[in-house]
Amino acid sequence: MEILKQWALHLLDQYGLIGLFTVAFIESSFFPVPPDVLLIAIVGVSPNLALKSSFTCTVGSVFGALLGYAIGLIGGRPILLKLFKREKVEAVEALYNEYGGYAVLIAAFTPIPYKLFTIASGVFRLSIGTMLLMSLIGRGARFFLVAYAVRIAGLAFIKKVDILSLAIVAVLSVALLCAWLYHRRKLQSMFKKALAEAPEESTEP
Repeated sequence: MEILKQWALHLLDQYGLIGLFTVAFIESSFFPVPPDVLLIAIVGVSPNLALKSSFTCTVGSVFGALLGYAIGLIGGRPILLKLFKREKVEAVEALYNEYGGYAVLIAAFTPIPYKLFTIASGVFRLSIGTMLLMSLIGRGARFFLVAYAVRIAGLAFIKKVDILSLAIVAVLSVALLCAWLYHRRKLQSMFKKALAEAPEESTEP
């Protein structure tokens, strides 16, 4: 992992935002190093690039999601089981069954492996439009928050932030999102039930 991280930083040093786009693209389907590492490095050195770099990161990641989707669509469940443990695949499938495209939104915003969900989207035949929309919202929110946190607080402060604190924030974000999705689904279910039980209006004169 450290070797890959150094390679990614070298790519950034050589190609700038193109290197950032490349890492964001491949991370969405198979590369293990998150583009946040490079994003933080860019904004830490050049705070004025916060908007441009977070936009580049978002676009690269969303386009990369298309590759992940294609891998899942072509390879099916066997490729998913080859790349990830069965327990993870079953957990992701349960999330898709429960939340549909919102599962992608959760993965796009949090530290959950995003590539697992882009490939799974193809395997489980999630609408490609839904996958792209949720990816755009989740990845955009994540990268813009990271970039502007570094720009406002400074790189020195970000380095001092306790990893546990970041993990707690991420977990709380997921918990709040899941709670919102649960109540939203519950309200939809109650509404549909009420409509089904409502007496039909008579058409007789």
